[in-house]
Amino acid sequence: MAQTVFKKLEGIHELQASDQQTLLLILKKELKAYSVFDLMKIQAYMEKDFRDLPPEYKKRLKEKLSEHLFVNFKSILHNDNFQNSQLDMEKYQEFLDWFKSRLDDEMPGMMILYYLCALYNIFITKTPPHPEGTPFPGGFFVEKVEGKYYCPVKDRQKDNEEAICKFCVARQMDMGN
Repeated sequence: MAQTVFKKLEGIHELQASDQQTLLLILKKELKAYSVFDLMKIQAYMEKDFRDLPPEYKKRLKEKLSEHLFVNFKSILHNDNFQNSQLDMEKYQEFLDWFKSRLDDEMPGMMILYYLCALYNIFITKTPPHPEGTPFPGGFFVEKVEGKYYCPVKDRQKDNEEAICKFCVARQMDMGN
């Protein structure tokens, strides 16, 4: 049997949940297996992955995504105070199918952790997987206005099979065309 890309879960089938509380317990189980050394490897992967970006943009993006990853990691492990509700099962299953299509034995831990955090954001906290303040080329950012999230690239990426945008809770930002 091939080794799983997950640390505690045996496979994506273990991500099956019907409510937020069950999903959170599953995410906690998986994230408890990450060590400080795993998180350091993820930092190194980000550095390598972002090496070709313009220096100032790379710095801002890396800072924001690193902060978000660690805040999510801590939040998942310590979140015990939320109102449980049923998951949108159609959207959730579509996300799991999409996630499964990306899994392979070579997937870096950073991507697994990113997708697990995205599950937390989209289905539990109802926030975008790219947090408020995430920079995008052109000087635009994910913004929160009157309790709603707006993204500058949502519409351009929603049909991109590689992008998580079709699951994101953010709306397309009015770019003032």
